[in-house]
Amino acid sequence: MNSQSNIQKPYKIGPRFTASLVAISRIKVHLNLLHAFAGLKTRVKRLEGHGLQAIPEGEDQRWAWFVGLAVERFELWCKWTHDKTLDLQSLLALHLPPIDVVMVWHSYCLNPAWYQEDIKRVHSLRFLQNFSRLFEKHYDEITEYLLSSPLETRVNEWIRGTQLPFDPIESTNFLVTKSITCPRCRTVLNVELMKDEGTGYLQANFVAKCTSRFQCPEITKSSLAARKLARDISTNGTCNSMKFYQTYIAGTFYRPKDPYDYARARNIKDRILQANTLLDPERRRQHPPKLHNPMKDTYAYTVKPTQREWELAILKRVKFSLESLLHEIRQPFSGAGRRVEPLFSRIKSAYTDDKPWSIDLVGAVLRQGSFIKKMEDLCWTGSSFFDEVKGNQILQHAVKRYHGFLDLLHGNPSSFFVPTVDIDLVWHTHQLTGSKYEKDCREFLRRFLDHNDNVGRLHLASGFQRTCKAWEKRFNVPYAQLSDSSSSIAEPAPSIEFPEGDPTKKKEDRKCDWAEMIEPIPDLVDSLRALSAANHHSTSCVVGDGGACASCGGGGGGGCGGWWLWRRWLRRLWRLVVLRYAIS
Repeated sequence: MNSQSNIQKPYKIGPRFTASLVAISRIKVHLNLLHAFAGLKTRVKRLEGHGLQAIPEGEDQRWAWFVGLAVERFELWCKWTHDKTLDLQSLLALHLPPIDVVMVWHSYCLNPAWYQEDIKRVHSLRFLQNFSRLFEKHYDEITEYLLSSPLETRVNEWIRGTQLPFDPIESTNFLVTKSITCPRCRTVLNVELMKDEGTGYLQANFVAKCTSRFQCPEITKSSLAARKLARDISTNGTCNSMKFYQTYIAGTFYRPKDPYDYARARNIKDRILQANTLLDPERRRQHPPKLHNPMKDTYAYTVKPTQREWELAILKRVKFSLESLLHEIRQPFSGAGRRVEPLFSRIKSAYTDDKPWSIDLVGAVLRQGSFIKKMEDLCWTGSSFFDEVKGNQILQHAVKRYHGFLDLLHGNPSSFFVPTVDIDLVWHTHQLTGSKYEKDCREFLRRFLDHNDNVGRLHLASGFQRTCKAWEKRFNVPYAQLSDSSSSIAEPAPSIEFPEGDPTKKKEDRKCDWAEMIEPIPDLVDSLRALSAANHHSTSCVVGDGGACASCGGGGGGGCGGWWLWRRWLRRLWRLVVLRYAIS
């Protein structure tokens, strides 16, 4: 066999050519992981009658309950591991968590802007940088250990560190409470995760009462989130490195062209500290050291309030109300008008409970469930898929289409484009490479490409239509086709020739065959149905295979784009309305 046939042809992203950014072997390992996640979900569905406590009756409710427990186990793993120095040997032998915890980490990684910000901003999550590096370099070996019987040393270390069984199903018998801290008096309380009245920590109407002698207000997710925000506002320190100078406000780091803009985050916090309600307990404004001289103390007095005193003073002034505190931190920006709306929407979304991370990890895992189901329905996660020549061809086509997707994004940096399911698979795999993904984005797109899997259905619909038009204009082939079978791949589309080919290659060598997927995300027909429901003032969203509105917890393949979406919402909605009536 000619060795030249094994040499990959370069892919073009913008003006540059590159070898494949995502290896086929890495995608196969990722599919193996997804298969394990699907197997875990099947086990959870069969839990009924096994004598476990407080199992919800419906399969969807039962899975959501289990995912909530998995997130609690992920938090325990973070607390236990955050001060460990991980190398491959110690990770495999001692600190590699069970599959349910890895499932949560996987969904966390697929929100890369939040993930990268959190692991740099939150001290207890910084060890995940090292964990991500190890997974990036040794993904095949780590996954092999994950999918095989665990070493006894690993099981014992998990039990010692978390006080829970290693097996996630067995753990459900023991993980029935969690510790929270009263925002008012700092009393540590054990609260139930599930209660018959629907007020457990994992339930929507969570409420708890402090058992101390103080007359503390009721504890809710909102009051816990208020304390988290007050703590981030009031925590400061002195350090030579600006990166570690203070605890920054969640959501203030990320910008597409600079996902770790420490100077911006510092300036935002300094400005927030000027709000009257956020004055220290002595009612003095804080003037943290200047950026160019972080060691210089410029406080107006000698005796400084403790962080705890300052935090409590803030909470008392807003009466432990998250809504009031969010309102107060906006006051120093009142002259900026609507320009700061995206910033404060991002901050608000980060403070919903007392978790150290800034996203709803339960919702993130549940949204990924719809994508994993697509992989299962397409039979892409089974062992036979990897053995067949057709399976390799499908993945090769998916990789080619992903590079075309990146090329499209390079030429349209402000557009919101929606991937098909094959492109999304490769994109997810790329995101799991952590630092490599960031490096590739900066090199080829000149910005960090976030992956937002929590987009409303109408946004997905309009974004997908725009993607179809841009793709066909760029490559002169359809973006996606539907076949008669919902579980097979449609015939490959015509060859695509890059508009600006490599001049050193012959014309025919610059062509790539592009596999067309049977199902775009979202399907156009379902999107129009969702639009019709919206136009008729339906009280619930239409849930389809591709995704659902954020309030329903649905999710499709996600999208790439940014804060600018709200500005064009009315214009897009009007275009969709016109399209609907034109079709009808």
